[in-house]
Amino acid sequence: MALNVGQDFKKRWLTAPEAVRQTYQDDLARICDLLLPQTAIETWTTQDQNAQQASFEKIDQAYADLKAELIEQARIRKQLALEQSLAEKRQQQAQYAASLQADEVQQFQQQTHELIALQSSIQQEIESHTARYHQNPEQGGIEHSHSPQVSDEHIQSDLESLRLRLELEADGLIEQAITVFRAKLYTAAQEEIEYILKNSN
Repeated sequence: MALNVGQDFKKRWLTAPEAVRQTYQDDLARICDLLLPQTAIETWTTQDQNAQQASFEKIDQAYADLKAELIEQARIRKQLALEQSLAEKRQQQAQYAASLQADEVQQFQQQTHELIALQSSIQQEIESHTARYHQNPEQGGIEHSHSPQVSDEHIQSDLESLRLRLELEADGLIEQAITVFRAKLYTAAQEEIEYILKNSN
């Protein structure tokens, strides 16, 4: 009799699970036993029915195991891809946070320079303001009895007022920089949390 193995037999045979190939080999060996002269056909027929049922069950189980293995491999690949995506996202978030921090440092340095310039400007204004109260050198024959006199308390009050204005302006700039920095960090943290929650399943 002729044995028809169909198209692409080699490919199908090599991709079949080991248990399936072994079952087919056992079936072929059992068929070869039928060709032996000493084989009792009635006994062989009875045993062959049971053997065929066992072969079907082995083949079904082998393909079920293969399917489960392929599903598990796909799950692992998906999990690895998700973990890689999360790692890349965290790296991007870290780079973004570092960029924000560098930007904040630059802004802080710029604002520090501005504060220093403001302080210098106010100091010059203080010096200019206090210079008006310096007593002019005495000149002979000139009567100063009617010159306006400015008390030390008035000068101290003006200086204290300028100092408070400088501190308030400096505190305002620093508070503004801190508020902007906190807002950016909060936004970055919210994006990270939303991404993790979205991909946690």
